[in-house]
Amino acid sequence: RGADGTAIFAMSDQKDVALEIHVTNLPSDPAEPQRDGDDAHEAVLTATFPPELPYSALRPYDGWAPSPVVCLANQNGSQVECELGNPMKRGAQVRFFLILSTLGITIQTTDLAVELALSTISEQPGLEPVVARARVVIELPLSVTGVAVPPRLFFGGVVRGESAMRRESQVGSAVRFEVTVSNRGQSLKTLGSAFLTLLWPHEISNGKWLLYPLHLELAAAPGQWVACSPPANPLRLALVPPWEGGTGMR
Repeated sequence: RGADGTAIFAMSDQKDVALEIHVTNLPSDPAEPQRDGDDAHEAVLTATFPPELPYSALRPYDGWAPSPVVCLANQNGSQVECELGNPMKRGAQVRFFLILSTLGITIQTTDLAVELALSTISEQPGLEPVVARARVVIELPLSVTGVAVPPRLFFGGVVRGESAMRRESQVGSAVRFEVTVSNRGQSLKTLGSAFLTLLWPHEISNGKWLLYPLHLELAAAPGQWVACSPPANPLRLALVPPWEGGTGMR
């Protein structure tokens, strides 16, 4: 739970979530159990769900006797009516789980709210709906792997100043860094939802280039390439085509 007591739902790759329901028909004052309380006739729980979290199924509470609850959902799962008993006896308690599908939750979902409303044809003053709220935190199981091709470099050749460099071949031997980001969890809906920061030996202590960024590209999808920021090749050297995508530095 957060600092304000709101539940926090940390989601990675689970397909559903269980909402625990506990309904009681107990006297309002345990010290005077005979003052009020009676059987609740046609006791019904109506639960209303957000589009991101539709109703999926009913499950009994572990360790409890088989529940007499019967639930009927509408066509899109945005609302369900659960019969709690007719009557729900005085002193009775009913506990069960509503299973909700998480397939509608996206990377942009920040909070969820489920409204729970009890009703009965018996006299029950002050029966107000209850809202179960949760903040959503998306936990993406991302992994990053990388390989350098070739894995070893040798420095040498004619020393040139930066101002004398005009083309790619003058900046030394090429090394290609191929970085792969894998997501084993929920699918990202937009590429802007995740960021990868790459750090490399950029220059030596006197400001001279060490690994010059010649070409940087992100493979967004097969055949699609997205430029990285900041742009590579700041000296605007003439490149030798073709680059076949990936991340290249010299």
